[in-house]
Order: sequence, then C-alpha cells, then structure tokens
Amino acid sequence: MRSKTNAALMLIAIFLLGCVSGGVCGYFYQSHLAQGSAQRPPVPTKRDVVEEIAQSLHMDAQQKEKLKDIIKKSGERYSTLATQFRPQYEQIRTETDRAIRAILRPDQSQRFEETLEKMESRRWARPHDAPAPPGK
Repeated sequence: MRSKTNAALMLIAIFLLGCVSGGVCGYFYQSHLAQGSAQRPPVPTKRDVVEEIAQSLHMDAQQKEKLKDIIKKSGERYSTLATQFRPQYEQIRTETDRAIRAILRPDQSQRFEETLEKMESRRWARPHDAPAPPGK
C-alpha cells in the first residue's frame, strides 16, 4: 500500500515539475519574442499621428480634419521624394551587395542570398508610404 502511495506522490511531483518547467520555458520564450519585437518599433500610421497630435492638443473636430489634410499632403510629398531618390538608394544597395559578395567564400554565398531574400521580404512587409517594391 505504501509503495502505491509513493508512486502516486512521485507521479504528482513529476507532473508538477513538468508544469513548472513548461511555464518557465514559456515565459523565457515569450520574453525572447518581446525582445525581438522591441528592437524595431512599429511605424506609426498617418491615423496614429493624427490621433496623437489631436489628443495631446485637445483639438476640436474642425482642427482635426484640417490636421488630417496636412498630414495627408505631407505624406504625398514624402512619397514623391522617395520615388525620386529610390534609384539612388537601389544603386547603393546593389553596389553594397556586390561588394559583400566579393568577400564571401563559396559556402557563404548561398546563405548570403537567403539572408538577402529574408531581409527583402521583411522590408516590404513593413507598413510604409514608399512606392511598391521593384517588379511589383
């Protein structure tokens, strides 16, 4: 009888240890994810900017509408500017990638190309007002 009680207590202890270790691992995993997202703060949308300014300045509805127009027009100007300078940025990026490729060993080249693909997909996944990615 005593051995059955000991076995039951041992099973309960193992179960509880599993729960605790799972909870600890889950906590560390979640904190790791939070650190990754904390490295790059989200880009505020135009609506976020308007709301923050309007709330902090206690704007009335008419002021808020005018603010929306101002932010919209400035966004259009930023977009035009980005379009004008995009070829220069792309040229620098291309030259940089070419220079990096020149210093890589053959075993590093494929990994570099994969890394570039990941970086490019993240780059275009972010919300922004810039023109669509090349070829899209």
